[in-house]
Amino acid sequence: MTYYKEEQRFRNPGLLILLFLMTGLVGYRIGMSVFAGADAREWAMTGLIALAIATGWYMVYRSRLRIKINDKHLKVRLKGVLGRKLKLPTSEIVDCKFVDVAPSARWSGALAHPSSSFSCIDFGGRRGVCIRMRNGQTYFIGSDELFARQHDIPLPTHAHAS
Repeated sequence: MTYYKEEQRFRNPGLLILLFLMTGLVGYRIGMSVFAGADAREWAMTGLIALAIATGWYMVYRSRLRIKINDKHLKVRLKGVLGRKLKLPTSEIVDCKFVDVAPSARWSGALAHPSSSFSCIDFGGRRGVCIRMRNGQTYFIGSDELFARQHDIPLPTHAHAS
């Protein structure tokens, strides 16, 4: 039985604003090259820059984060350039904490146990679930929707842990 299923798109506003700005600047450069009469070398350089920006837009468009929780597994799939699959058996989960991370503490490592290895899988969200496995591995899976539905999903939290 599937308890939770979600698909997120990449939504980092800083990177999107940067791509919009760079796209506008390339458009300006193309316009200036048309009116000023650019040579083949300048057109080639403009084409390479435009190709790099188009590749950035394509990578943003293709990036997805899928989260699925059922009876046996918590599955996370990061699709796009940084493709990654993660399948965590619920029987191996020691503890889960649903957390709301302050923006200043997001990358501080405050969620990780000092003796574990820590992995953060999210698209810029501040809320999500911090999972500790039997082998010492710790994961932060960012999802505002998962955080909002924390009482509907049967994961071993502090109340259930022994």
